Amino acid sequence: MRCLWVVVVLMAVASVEASGPFRKMFSNHGNLNIPPSLWGDVGDPLFLTPLLEAGKIKEARTLSHVRLGHRHGHSFSGFFTVNKQYNSNLFFWFFSARTGSADAPVIVWLQGGPGGSSLFGLFNENGPFSIDASRHVVPRNFSWNTNHNVIYIDNPVGTGFSFTRNDTGYARNETDVGRDLYVAMVQFFTMFPELQHNDFFVTGESYAGKYVPALAYTIHKLNPAAKLKINLKGI
Repeated sequence: MRCLWVVVVLMAVASVEASGPFRKMFSNHGNLNIPPSLWGDVGDPLFLTPLLEAGKIKEARTLSHVRLGHRHGHSFSGFFTVNKQYNSNLFFWFFSARTGSADAPVIVWLQGGPGGSSLFGLFNENGPFSIDASRHVVPRNFSWNTNHNVIYIDNPVGTGFSFTRNDTGYARNETDVGRDLYVAMVQFFTMFPELQHNDFFVTGESYAGKYVPALAYTIHKLNPAAKLKINLKGI
C-alpha cells in the first residue's frame, strides 16, 4: 500500500456475528411512556445534498446549525443523500472541536451492532453530553470534541435516522457500506472545506470493525483520482 497507516484509535473490534459482550448493548426496550406533551414537532428532514450541489454551502451550514450553546462547541446535523436512484440518505451529527477546531483532527465515529445508531456512542460514550433518567441533557466532563472535530453517522442506510425509499438501497456487503460512507464524507468536506486538509481518522466499536476498514479502503482506492481528496491518516 502506498500510504502509511497510523493506527491511533483501536476501538473497532471486528465481530462476525452480533453476539458476545456487545449483544445486549442495543437490546430492545419497552415503551418509554413519553407523554404527548413532549413529542413536539420535529419538522421536515433537512436534505443537504441539493444545497451543496447548487453551491449553497453557507445556506446548508446555516440550516443545519444546531444551537446547543458554545459550551458544547458548534454543532450541525442533517441528511446526506448517498444514492439518488433509491433515495438513500445517511443521517449525521457533527460537533466541532471546542478548542482549536481549525487545526484539530476530524474523526468519524461508526457504531456497531450491526444496526446500532451512532447516537448511542454520542449519548452514552464520548459525545459532549448525555441524557439522564429524567430526560435532561447533561454535559459530559470529558468529550472527544474537546480537541477533535467529531462526526457521528447512523450507518449503514436503514440504521437509526438513516433511511432509503427502496429496499434495493440497503447495503448488501461492506463494499456498499464503504461506498455510501465515502459519498457522505465527500459531501461533508464539501460543506466544511476549511477542514479538508485536517488529519482524518475513521473509528468505531464492535461490528464497526468491518465498517471502519470498508470506508478507509474506499478512500484509499478513490483518493488518487478524486477531485476532493480526503486526508486519511489512520483507523
